[in-house]
Amino acid sequence: MTSRRQFLKAGLAASALQIAARADVGAAEPSAATVSLYKVLYDTRFPASIAFARRAASRGFAVHAMAGDMTRFWYDDLYHRWRQGPAAIAGLTGQGALFCLERLAWEQRMRVVYRGEHAPGAGGCVAHRFEGPAQLLPAAAAATADGAWAAALADVVVECPRDRAQRGAAQSSTASIALPPSSEALFSWVIAPVQRA
Repeated sequence: MTSRRQFLKAGLAASALQIAARADVGAAEPSAATVSLYKVLYDTRFPASIAFARRAASRGFAVHAMAGDMTRFWYDDLYHRWRQGPAAIAGLTGQGALFCLERLAWEQRMRVVYRGEHAPGAGGCVAHRFEGPAQLLPAAAAATADGAWAAALADVVVECPRDRAQRGAAQSSTASIALPPSSEALFSWVIAPVQRA
């Protein structure tokens, strides 16, 4: 029969294992200065969106795939999570998914706090326009310096600051063929709770 001492030792050992496992996933746990993300959404139709999701997943964030239609994500997952309370989400998707999620977020007192538009430009480049927290924008513009911009941008988006008092806008371009010329614009975004005054 197990003694009380053995039982307590086993409980402490299990707790230590859980703490060690959490330390390995520490990259997904935001600092007090960043928005805590519930999920990162991506669109499997676009290689840039897949690269964005891979980088977010490699940092320990939960990712969710869709193929142009976010309905299943809404009904099977996000609707139920938001019934419990606001939870920030991020992604790199087409405009349709962002539009729907932005409207649904309003009822939860949540807004798009960061938005990046990534559209095919002249000569095979990608034109980027950013709106959001002023302290995030230099890193967002720098992330788009080469063809691996989507993965680099994931590193920026998952660090969206909680303090969004100062907003700004920025532009940049990627001088490589990173989106097919016929491709639709993609949008990187973060939807987060409205800050209390």
